[in-house]
Amino acid sequence: MNELLEQFAAAYAAREEELPGFAEGRSGLHYPAAFLFIGDRAAEAAVSLTELNARKYDNAAGIAYFHVATNGLSEDALDRHPQAVRFRWDAFGSRSTEENTLRRDTHRAFVHSQADHLYELNRDLRRSSRMLSESGRLFASFDRLHLSVVVHADDVMNVLTPEISLLAGAVFGQSFKSVQTDLYVLVSDQEQSDSFGYSSSVGVSFLRELDLMQRPEYAFSAPLQVTENRLKIDVNHAPSPLFDLVYILSDKNERGIAAPGGLRGAYEIICHAHLLKNRRRDAGTAASIAGTADEQPLEGLKTGAGQYNNSAFKSGLSGESGRRGLASGGFARVTRPDRSIALAVLYQFARGLNRRMRDIPDTPAAEQLAKLELDRVHMRGRAERLAPDEGKLEDMNGIMSSSVSYSSIRRMSLAEAEETLFGKAAESFFRGNFEGEAQRYLGEADIGRGLREYASRAAAEDARHGLYRIAAWSDPSESAQAAPSALLERMREAMLERDGAREELDALYGGIVEDQPFKKALLRDSQNVRNFVRYFFEQVYGLKLRILRLDMEIEMYRRYEDALVELHSQYKATIRRVEQLEERLRRAAEYSARSADDYIGQNLMPYYERVVDAVMRDAEDRRGRDYYFEERRLGDLAALVSERPEDAYGTGGGSAGSGSGSGGAPGASGLPAPSYGRGILSGISEAGLSAMHAGERRLLQRLQELCVREILGAEPLAQTYEQELLRRANVAVEYENRETMTKEDLFRILYRKLEERASITLRLFDYTQEHRHEEKYFFGDGNGEFMRYALNEEETSRIYRVGYVHERRSDGVEKLNLMGGFHIEDLMYYRNGRVYYDAYVKAGYLFHAIDAGSLPEI
Repeated sequence: MNELLEQFAAAYAAREEELPGFAEGRSGLHYPAAFLFIGDRAAEAAVSLTELNARKYDNAAGIAYFHVATNGLSEDALDRHPQAVRFRWDAFGSRSTEENTLRRDTHRAFVHSQADHLYELNRDLRRSSRMLSESGRLFASFDRLHLSVVVHADDVMNVLTPEISLLAGAVFGQSFKSVQTDLYVLVSDQEQSDSFGYSSSVGVSFLRELDLMQRPEYAFSAPLQVTENRLKIDVNHAPSPLFDLVYILSDKNERGIAAPGGLRGAYEIICHAHLLKNRRRDAGTAASIAGTADEQPLEGLKTGAGQYNNSAFKSGLSGESGRRGLASGGFARVTRPDRSIALAVLYQFARGLNRRMRDIPDTPAAEQLAKLELDRVHMRGRAERLAPDEGKLEDMNGIMSSSVSYSSIRRMSLAEAEETLFGKAAESFFRGNFEGEAQRYLGEADIGRGLREYASRAAAEDARHGLYRIAAWSDPSESAQAAPSALLERMREAMLERDGAREELDALYGGIVEDQPFKKALLRDSQNVRNFVRYFFEQVYGLKLRILRLDMEIEMYRRYEDALVELHSQYKATIRRVEQLEERLRRAAEYSARSADDYIGQNLMPYYERVVDAVMRDAEDRRGRDYYFEERRLGDLAALVSERPEDAYGTGGGSAGSGSGSGGAPGASGLPAPSYGRGILSGISEAGLSAMHAGERRLLQRLQELCVREILGAEPLAQTYEQELLRRANVAVEYENRETMTKEDLFRILYRKLEERASITLRLFDYTQEHRHEEKYFFGDGNGEFMRYALNEEETSRIYRVGYVHERRSDGVEKLNLMGGFHIEDLMYYRNGRVYYDAYVKAGYLFHAIDAGSLPEI
């Protein structure tokens, strides 16, 4: 179920991003770009950045992705990405390796003169380069390539960072006039695995080498390029820092607080920092020609906001000594929480439908019986059809009787006369031909079929109330005032009538023959006997036939009572599935609202309860009260949710947590649902709910289709993030209440939230303000009210550079804080890890591929 909801929510968010006015103004890259990932640990970053870039850049189809990993890395989405190449390398083959020299040996295996992997790596890099060459039409200029290298600090393979980075730059550089390379180092501060000491030592080793790579005197030369004839060519790097900029990004912020999404924020920083540096902004772009260029004047801004200047930023990172500082960043966004909105709307829609279905009109129990054809008229008719009719009583006149005279029996009671005339023959005939026949027909009758057919017909014809009506009418509890209690009343009536008939029979049997009102003839003895016999069978056995029919009626009441209980159990189970689905949707919506964060997700449930209810009422007012229950919408709910033969074989079934199909399957809206590393429902607990039934899954899919078609596209949901947040903030406020939140109040809160959450994702030890260089950038609609407010606020007392990237969108605003000027020794990660590093080195571990003595002492 989680996967179905993930797809539904993601598809809605993707659809919103395509709507005019929401996010059709995606930014574009000026120069071609390539992302190089080194090591298995960078696999998650590779997959995430392909997704983030695709949503952020309008020319993301021209970005190349290259990942160097070990052959032990399992396949993921990157292996199937059309713009990605993954080079898997078996460093040691069948040879065993020791942990204490693993990092050094990895480097030696890579540069081994007789190994053939360099040829294969060159070939794959050229394949990636061809992809870049074919994407030239997507970019404003093809003179420069922006190469972003991503590594994990504690990944052993980062020892190859200079070799792989320079080789990639050399191969890509044959298609471009220049290649500008940035490095993004990912630090996992939160992880405390069994090998934390070794991992920290690897991280410190890499940071020491990185400090060397960024020195002005750093130079490099190695035979890394390989031709098709296996000829090797040197790759050279003249004395200068290896990377233009180096970002250190952690999963903890400056205050040491762990980020809830792990390194997800770091991937956002990479995406947006790359955009700042490589943003399309020349006047010759298609966007500019069409009048939609990124650079738009900000109405009402006091002095204007600056654009990103890479030279100025690098200059701010360098101290008086000339040593190049490192950079980090923080990222936050305020957006319409579209995925949480989708789930809240879906739940409120399902809840609204259920509320309408549960609101069945009151029907007296007697009327229920009549509609179910269980009233006495129908039950008597069934009883009469079960027992032979009165005409068969004529056959009893043929029963052989004793040759007695009328005078001998005229003073007898009817019981005595029957015994004298027939013995047990008449009773035996009645038992065999009347009672036996009735019992046989009763045994062959499918008592519940008519009820089931009526219930099925009623549920189909009245999709709004049918399911709940049948369940309510068949409720056997005494307090229900439903058909079963009325049925028992009718049964008691029949039993009283039967008791009266039995008393009448007893009285009749006790009567004297000559007192009975049959035709008597004088001096015709045999004729009087015949007349008495005919009278006797008509009256006595006619009464017995009536009692038999009452017995049949009473027995049918009992059986129909059981049939009603069974019908109630069936329809109650169907309703339970409907209500369990509603409960699951409620839990999912509430979990997602909480995940949106404490402010952006506030009042989601009560606000969208009102919105959905208003949309549904409006549709019903215009198109009829049963609009949502028509056949082409919800239709026959009972048939949708009930058991089907294929359910027994798992078709369409599944557990509560399973999905249907792969993560790339289309969502309910028909749009392809993006894949995300951590879904909005990750970790949701469905404890207390049974496994999801196949009928629930069918109903969920129908509800999703209806919700997309009927609710999510409605006008009340088409709001900018500012309008939506303000209305949600005031959802519980009464008219003219002085506590109503104003737009300025909202903007003040959002501005503070953005700044708090965009705190730098790196913990430093003693980093004073005088060494700190900061720049802050907003991404969003430059003429939006909140953007103007935020930029004006930044201008009041800022001591840092402020800028913005104009994007024609109304779904939110993002903020990227950049900070730099610190060095390796300022990192808490380095200071804590140095203790382990020194201990491991002292124990004989060899981490470096070069002489450790040649590394600058930090």
